[in-house]
Amino acid sequence: MKVLGYLSFLGRAYYGFQRQPNKVTVQGTVEQVLSSLLGQETLIKGCGRTDAGVNAASYPFAFRVERRVNLTRLCSLLNRRLPSDISCSSLLYVDDSFDPRHSSVSKTYIYRFSIKKKQALRSDMVAYLGDYDFDLAAFKSALRIFKGEHDFSNFTAKKEDIDGFIRVLQLIEVIYDEEEGLGQVIFRSNGFMTYQIRLMVGYAFRVGFHRSTIDELAAALEKKPRCVTHYKAQACGLTLEEVTYERIPLL
Repeated sequence: MKVLGYLSFLGRAYYGFQRQPNKVTVQGTVEQVLSSLLGQETLIKGCGRTDAGVNAASYPFAFRVERRVNLTRLCSLLNRRLPSDISCSSLLYVDDSFDPRHSSVSKTYIYRFSIKKKQALRSDMVAYLGDYDFDLAAFKSALRIFKGEHDFSNFTAKKEDIDGFIRVLQLIEVIYDEEEGLGQVIFRSNGFMTYQIRLMVGYAFRVGFHRSTIDELAAALEKKPRCVTHYKAQACGLTLEEVTYERIPLL
């Protein structure tokens, strides 16, 4: 039987979600605890990769059990044994057809940042950029260039993609408190590629700090042959907020 769960985690201590040899990852950590609790090797499948240091507020994952178990109790035991920076909010049985990655229709990320004041108590989830003059209007204009359907091959480290690097950014919304210098950018898309959000935000910050121009950013997006940009925003500011499914077939 297949079980769907939702994780929250701080990414600072982990080399991303996906299991990797000789690296501490979220997937490897959760699998180790689940295997111990269930008395058998238990592998999980996530909704996608996250970069090293990236956080998640609600990260769907799935795994199989050989027999029906009490999922409320399993979730409680899992949380007791997981490290303090990973938690599981719920577990539920789903139909075998459900896939946490390929069944999704959209993903929502938030990038949080601070300009004027260092947020010491929020440093795991807020990127501090320093006390500099920040042109909010230019920053917003830069981000608007990415909205809609584009070939993002210059804004991902991914070497190849079956969709030709085409993605549709359905939402880009900026919320900024000028007095506090604390802001966030909300992104929603049918999918994101390796480093895509961090590269987009990194270039937009350069425009906001008048280190690059809107025209230079627009040219970087369209440039051919492929030339990957290298202005990557800090990982700690990025959080996967929500993965949306058209339907979750519960048992």
